[in-house]
Amino acid sequence: MLVWLVGVLAAAPLLLNAQQIQVTFPTTRAVFQRNNANAATLRIAGFYTVPITRIEAKVTARDGQGTSTDWRVIEANPGKGVFTNDLPDIKGGWYNLEVRGMNNDQQVGYTIVERVGVGEVFVVSGQSNGQGIETQLKTAPTAGDDRVNYVSATSDKQDTADPGYPEFRQLNQDNINGQPFISPRGYGAWCWGLLGDRLVQRLGVPVLFMNTAWGGTSIGNWRETAAGGITYSIYVNGLPYPQGQPYANLRIALQFYTNLLGVRAVLWHQGEADTYLGTSTDEYVRSLRYVIDKSRQDIGKNLAWVVSRASYEKDGGIPGGKTRSEIINAQNQIIAQGGNVFAGPFTDNIQVPRSRAPYFDETHFDANGLVDLANAWSASLDDNFWNNSQPQAPGGLAGVSIDCAGNNSLGITVNGSYSSILWEGLNENGQVVSLDAGQRLVKGGSNIRYRAKLKDGLGNTSYSAAVRIAAPPAVALSGPATFCEGGTVSLSSSYNANIAWVNQQTNATVSTAQAFTTSTSGSFYVRYRDVSGCDFTSDVQTIRVNPLPAAPAITSDRPATFCQGESTALRTNTTDVQYNWSNGERNQTIEVRQSGNYFLTVTDQNGCTSTRSNGINVVVNNLPQTPVIQASGPTTFCADQRVTLTSTEENTYQWSNGQSSRSITVSQAGGYSLRTRNVFNCLSAPSNEITVNVNPLPDAPVISARGRTTFCDGNQVVLTAASPLNAIWSSGVTTQELTVKTSGTFTARVQDNNGCLSPFSNAIAVDVKPLPATPQLQQTGTYTIDVINNEPNTGYNWRYNTDSLTVKTPSVKANRSGNYSAQAYRVYASDLTCYSAYSSLLPFILIENNQGLSIYPNPSTDKKITIETLTDVKNANIRIYTLAGQEVQLYTVTDFSVRRPFDLSNLRSGFYIIQVQAAGFNVAKRVFLGF
Repeated sequence: MLVWLVGVLAAAPLLLNAQQIQVTFPTTRAVFQRNNANAATLRIAGFYTVPITRIEAKVTARDGQGTSTDWRVIEANPGKGVFTNDLPDIKGGWYNLEVRGMNNDQQVGYTIVERVGVGEVFVVSGQSNGQGIETQLKTAPTAGDDRVNYVSATSDKQDTADPGYPEFRQLNQDNINGQPFISPRGYGAWCWGLLGDRLVQRLGVPVLFMNTAWGGTSIGNWRETAAGGITYSIYVNGLPYPQGQPYANLRIALQFYTNLLGVRAVLWHQGEADTYLGTSTDEYVRSLRYVIDKSRQDIGKNLAWVVSRASYEKDGGIPGGKTRSEIINAQNQIIAQGGNVFAGPFTDNIQVPRSRAPYFDETHFDANGLVDLANAWSASLDDNFWNNSQPQAPGGLAGVSIDCAGNNSLGITVNGSYSSILWEGLNENGQVVSLDAGQRLVKGGSNIRYRAKLKDGLGNTSYSAAVRIAAPPAVALSGPATFCEGGTVSLSSSYNANIAWVNQQTNATVSTAQAFTTSTSGSFYVRYRDVSGCDFTSDVQTIRVNPLPAAPAITSDRPATFCQGESTALRTNTTDVQYNWSNGERNQTIEVRQSGNYFLTVTDQNGCTSTRSNGINVVVNNLPQTPVIQASGPTTFCADQRVTLTSTEENTYQWSNGQSSRSITVSQAGGYSLRTRNVFNCLSAPSNEITVNVNPLPDAPVISARGRTTFCDGNQVVLTAASPLNAIWSSGVTTQELTVKTSGTFTARVQDNNGCLSPFSNAIAVDVKPLPATPQLQQTGTYTIDVINNEPNTGYNWRYNTDSLTVKTPSVKANRSGNYSAQAYRVYASDLTCYSAYSSLLPFILIENNQGLSIYPNPSTDKKITIETLTDVKNANIRIYTLAGQEVQLYTVTDFSVRRPFDLSNLRSGFYIIQVQAAGFNVAKRVFLGF
């Protein structure tokens, strides 16, 4: 029978606020075995820390996976802060369990346990193809469904000690890699995670696995240890198994886990080792029957078994084969005997041959084989199994009683009779334990939770929930317990409710708040009454209040208002005390040089300090800041300069030269300083002194030009400064002679060794005339070359190859093939002409087959044409004829030295003959006008 002990209260105010009600069983992912009517009773235990008149519970199906219930009363009028009861007839499903505490019709506490199941619980047993192997830890298929769970362990259990308190996890890859053992010894998910997926999808209820299989074990190993003996490995000669193993793990899992949750069946996969060993059919039947019967005796229940048919082993005893019919026959005989034993899968035909990459293991399944194995197990758990197997329900709950013994002690009693009760945390045995504050602190330390492990006569084990024992209230003081009159101290309890502060002398309650403040002497303690009705009291706190000494009087020996640098003395006639002057001094008489309101308190031998004396206000007028003179520029300068000296700002100023303004302008050599006075007529210390030095100016130089001062760009003139000192020209150059290439008016000064500059010299104006732009040539007609960047007032010199031409215009008629170039020039005066560079050569090719006449464009879409002649034809007649010979237009041109444009837009579109006729020249050409 399960026994669940629950906590009485929380030890800290945070717990009192946040844990008004707690469920200590079941924990998350616990799965209760359902009966064959698809229902189970949920065993619920917990505690509460506030007054409650009833406990209610309900289940809410997660994502529709179950049948939700309304609130049901599971315990009316609970007492002593403990509840243990059942929520019956919960249908198979996946739930959130909700529990609340009600005080009459008001909810005063609520908690939720997520993922609690009613479904199927299985114990896996056998050898390595049931246990799993390490090489398959990360590749074996794991469960994808949230409802597939396992009992977690952190190591493979080899001793016979009870396992730790169960923790449940989802059987997925992340958990398997992090917590690889399915308690107490299963290695990895193996095929069981995928089997869980198949079952929850078919049955619609959660499943939970534990795994007691042990790799390499024969049926003889199991029978011998079930009988209490020691067994030895069949693969390593003379190697014993740990005491009681492998059967001890199966017994422990059945007596420990299934007693808490119930169980559907043991899933048995074993036989490969007996193929290797050559076990006979009769021997295997006797041994397995013994193990089955022994498991049922150990828990006192008709436990269902599902036996797989497995014998495939790499070193089979039958020549040429790796299965053994004697083992399969023995397993079939056990199944045929019935009695809540059912047929599991036949596994010898799965993954044949076994050895394949990447493991090359001739006995165990690889990742794909495990999928087939899981499917085979799922198929074997058929309707016959579900309709005829006898599931075992979990044990019931036992209540606890709490008795108040006074003096910060109480007793806790487990209700019911058990063969063994061990109080974890206390390491004490017995149905009743007594605890007082000293025991709690010594034996429990800072851990205030205790659990009882309970066993019945067969050894079936259960855990209680955590027992929380109230700590005596602790008192925290906001300051010293002994203080002076006028002070206070606050006493705070570690509990924030159900408390009373008691004056020990009067035994009267002075406050029921978490903290109270006192200003009088007395002895106080706090009493806390927990929800069970037991009282716990703190240590007594003694408060002592001492009287204050009388306030002293103080006087001043000299005036209390004075300038900085002077002082006064303050004194008192009070003796035999500690003096606490407001400026921190500790003598009876003090010298005061700083402004302030001075007062005194005195402290007696009890450390109590009087109220303040009378105050004396000392005023110390500050001296002006020592003035600082700043010069507006250098203090050594030339005779044409001066400097301004400026003081920092103050009320009045006294300069050493007798001036009284803040700033003075100085052009005379000498030393300058000042002192200032503030509004209190206090005189500052002397300022810094500034010494002024004045240097004379040198004579101005005379400048002259060596050459013309008006010239073309590209030429220059040299200007000379006549002086023994270095010249500084207006252009910034510092040579005695200045070469000038640009227009401007130029002067010079000289500078002596003191850096003083003379007056400016006479001025000389230089006028630099710009050069015309270098011509850019372009052939603009059949015989015409033009300067395309022609500028006004500019003439041109033309060259044919290296020969000069007489033409001076910006256009030339080219009558010979060759290279043409031009130079621009501009006349500024009769004696000053400026020339550009010659242009680039323009190659020209004369068209010699056009009879010396060019008419273009031809055709002319806009009926506008240009006519050029190779020679300078004079007094020419231009006649325009139709193709029929009719003259339609006549023009006279006096000179064809340049190209001539004609607008023939008055003519209709078509072909025309244009004839140019003059003395010694007569050429006609056909032209098309228009479209």
